[in-house]
Amino acid sequence: MRSITKAAEPVELRNWKQSMQNTPQNMTYGNLPGDVRDEIKKHLLREQGYLCAYTMLRLEDVGDCHIEHVQPQNAAPALDLDYANMAACFPWNGGDTSHGYGAPVKAGQVVVFNGNFVSPHSNNCENRFVYDADGGVRACDGDNAARQTIEILELDHSTLAELRRSAIEAHGLSLRRKSTRSARNLKSAAEARRFAAEVMQSRNGGELQPFCVALSQVAIEYAVKEEARAQRMRAQRS
Repeated sequence: MRSITKAAEPVELRNWKQSMQNTPQNMTYGNLPGDVRDEIKKHLLREQGYLCAYTMLRLEDVGDCHIEHVQPQNAAPALDLDYANMAACFPWNGGDTSHGYGAPVKAGQVVVFNGNFVSPHSNNCENRFVYDADGGVRACDGDNAARQTIEILELDHSTLAELRRSAIEAHGLSLRRKSTRSARNLKSAAEARRFAAEVMQSRNGGELQPFCVALSQVAIEYAVKEEARAQRMRAQRS
């Protein structure tokens, strides 16, 4: 999970609300026109660097995501049309639980921020989760809300973990040198440190790398271990 800074409410949503002032009983999320929903998704995608708010999977366009209510609609109906409560999440069908992780498995569970759930809209939320080189994720020590967030969203699901691991290896950050061929693709410690900073920055078009937080954390861990290894080798030579 990566911290998302919310922007102002999209003008399309604001205009629709204003158009419904004379029929407030119809001003519900369920009555939002499709074109307004798509405009909301576009704004959310730009805010999020085209990543799912919970899983950090790539979201190419509005057809890849649904609008998630961080505080679920059944528990917080007053936030039904509150843009500050909305996020773009994988998959396009918010009711599709077949993937086994993310927004659909959270569904209508009541969440309490910093009680049993960490919101992606909270400051520095990425610092509350620890990712490893095998694609795993755990909560920082003593952070019960982060631990329960992982459980609620199934962020440690084997499929999601494998996707993270594959991304880590693809970027030359494997901590295991399984072959000469793979070793040639690995980053140096200096390259890993540069990458750790760069991967958290958006690229042209505002896109972020999928799993950027995991990649950055593993890159720093990788650099520390490479630096320690180099120091041991220098000591042995001397």
